[in-house]
Amino acid sequence: MRRPLLAFVLGVAVLEVVSVSSRAALVPRNVPMPPSLKAVTLPKPVGISDYVKNEAAAIALGKALFWDMQAGSDGTMACATCHYQAGADGRATNQLNAGANGVFDAAKPNHKLLATDFPFHKLADETDRNSTVLRDRDDVVGSQGVHAAMFNDVIPGARKDNSTLVPADPMGFQVGGVNVRRVTGRNTPTVINAAFNLRNFWDGRASRVFNGRNPFGETDSSARNLMVNDLGELVPMRVSLDLASTASQAVGPPLSDVEMSAGGRTFMKLGKKMLSLQPLAFQEVKVDDSVLGPYSAAPAKGLKTTYADMVRAAFQDKWWNSNKVVDGALTPIPGKTVPTDGSRLSTDQYTLMESNFSLFWGLAIAAYEATLVSDDSPYDQFRDGNPTAISKQQQMGVRVFTGIDGGNCMGCHAGPEFTGAGITTRLDPIENDGGIQRMIMADRVEGIYDGGYYNIGVRPQTEDIGLAASDPFGYPLSEAMREAQFPGSVKDNKLWPPMQPGERIAAMGTFKTPSLRNVELTGPYFHNGGMASLQDVVEFYTRGGDFHDTNIQNLDADLVRQRGLMGHPARQLALLNFLRSLTDDRVRYYRAPFDHPELTLPNGTMGTELTVLQDLTNLGAGVDATL
Repeated sequence: MRRPLLAFVLGVAVLEVVSVSSRAALVPRNVPMPPSLKAVTLPKPVGISDYVKNEAAAIALGKALFWDMQAGSDGTMACATCHYQAGADGRATNQLNAGANGVFDAAKPNHKLLATDFPFHKLADETDRNSTVLRDRDDVVGSQGVHAAMFNDVIPGARKDNSTLVPADPMGFQVGGVNVRRVTGRNTPTVINAAFNLRNFWDGRASRVFNGRNPFGETDSSARNLMVNDLGELVPMRVSLDLASTASQAVGPPLSDVEMSAGGRTFMKLGKKMLSLQPLAFQEVKVDDSVLGPYSAAPAKGLKTTYADMVRAAFQDKWWNSNKVVDGALTPIPGKTVPTDGSRLSTDQYTLMESNFSLFWGLAIAAYEATLVSDDSPYDQFRDGNPTAISKQQQMGVRVFTGIDGGNCMGCHAGPEFTGAGITTRLDPIENDGGIQRMIMADRVEGIYDGGYYNIGVRPQTEDIGLAASDPFGYPLSEAMREAQFPGSVKDNKLWPPMQPGERIAAMGTFKTPSLRNVELTGPYFHNGGMASLQDVVEFYTRGGDFHDTNIQNLDADLVRQRGLMGHPARQLALLNFLRSLTDDRVRYYRAPFDHPELTLPNGTMGTELTVLQDLTNLGAGVDATL
């Protein structure tokens, strides 16, 4: 059985193992335990049938695009590169971002993370947030992406884009004057079960409404895709698909000059590139792959089909079937049609399929991610009626988690998704308490906040303002802030009484509550990746969080409820073991639907923090591992 290639094992706590023979029912029937995830029906994007004609074909296309390394400007970075381990990133070398102060506090780029690096905020007494601070670093464990480069053009048929390496990276990812791969400014969330999130990314900027072009939904009033009308004309159409946040999320990283792209690439250029390539051409796809097996070209690498044929099979004809040619502004070029003699269009001229590639990319990957549901953990089996699926100690952990014995983690990690940002707590007709809510903050003053998004004092809120930021079009990411500025603009707003002018909004430094499913596999933890083990996390909650006074106006007051863990190591240990019961072994061992094609992972650059080797032909020499 395959285990995670580069499992993040720094500082993992040793947990007590309780034998099956000692298992017994300790949880009373009236405990409000989250149900099995099997009980939740994942809603499809509203109106999806107007776009997707064959869901199975869309899933296959999405899986191929998600794992294809050719999507990166360097021919190496796939979506999966940062989401390969339980949907997250387990690499350990060159994973640091300098954080808010722009200075690497105790390490440099190309550093290999060690257990002794954690936690970033270390106290003399881990149970007392007011004890002596032994170290405090604003560095972030993110995910390494591409080298600093500027995009020139695609080269149809080529794995790598025509890009120019930036001599001196202004973001500071350099060792000895040589650029190393850039690193994201937040820790990578898992894509497994992400389809249950009403919004995605830590700051919720991946809108629940997919506009076909970028993550920002309805706030981009100019977003358009082209459609063939009954007369065969290409007409601009405004795409607005609700409950499609994973599609909104999926179209963000491919153009990021940190994550996957040289600076300045467009999705139409990416479409021109990908539609000219054999899918997964440099990666082995096994014949028994749960989705791509029938397409496998084994024993050769890649798939025995084309991306164009996969698009044709998955999507309604009106989004791709035309011989007309458009420019980069989606304007049809008079008299220009798609060549039929095998020649190519110039790289500044686009077919309809190329022009709508962002639409296909987002919806196909969303269809694939909708299959990544880990609903067969021991906890799910327990809730499905198997009383021996979790141990006696884990059942004790349920009592801690639900608040009976001092934890009340369920206040934020609610529902079968184990996050208050999921569809159950936001959309379920019984459980739904609305996307915008009121709460007494830690300073005992009432504030309005986005449900499922909290400030828990991980870092000073001014370092990363999270939900209080605005999108590129000037709209607040916070639904509460948006509703205050634009009354009536927020979907499913059930706030009562209605928001009054001048009411306090708690958005500063707030972030989406992550799901706890498979959490033992997705470290390091929090949006800054500043804690390596779940034991560190439990100690954080035991002391009621950090930076209490700094963040008090926006701080979640419910943190004090975790004080019931103080002085109760048995409760803490039970809680830790309960969290392990949320791991689905199919995720742990890459079993269907979590199996995947071969993937080569960039894992730092040859050398150390002080000196590295340089290979301009590869935009920097990497230390790769194959999964």
